[in-house]
Amino acid sequence: MQQPPQGGGFPPQGGGYPPQGGGYPPQGGGYPPQGGGYPQGPPQGFTNTPAPSGGTNWLKILGIGCGVIVLIGLLCGFGIFMCWQGVTASKDHAHAFLGELRTGNTTSAYARMDPTYQATHDQPTFERSVAAMPALSSNTDATFNNFNVNNGVHSLQGVLTTPNGPVEIRMTMREAPGGFYVTSLVVGGSPLM
Repeated sequence: MQQPPQGGGFPPQGGGYPPQGGGYPPQGGGYPPQGGGYPQGPPQGFTNTPAPSGGTNWLKILGIGCGVIVLIGLLCGFGIFMCWQGVTASKDHAHAFLGELRTGNTTSAYARMDPTYQATHDQPTFERSVAAMPALSSNTDATFNNFNVNNGVHSLQGVLTTPNGPVEIRMTMREAPGGFYVTSLVVGGSPLM
């Protein structure tokens, strides 16, 4: 039997496993490294938000689309409401004007006439013109069934109810601060002079 060589052996002399003067881990070090350790918290600039999905968010698109449709509907509804309010207001002023003529309050009715009419027609002239149209002073009601608004001018067309039967009436009015002014009046085909 053979002898192992002298001065050696397993493990080698002067060493060993791990080698002398060191070891595992190396001296002065270690794992984790001294003076440090695992980093605490996420790296700079990193947030804990999930990665965005690659698909389209149909619920969000549908919600935005419905919101836009509702907003457009509200704006259209508001516009229609304001237009209807204007037509209703001019119709109310027309009824008030005809009511004043019915009761003989020509001073108030004359005040509702447009200033350009008043500049060329004084109140006595207005009263003579009204007297020449008996349907104005004898009317019991007015029905306006045709409305048109164009550039602030309201055109109303309808029928006066009188003891002698219905009489056609057409009025144009313009909006002014505090109400409407009558710019023209045609009764039974004859204009107010």
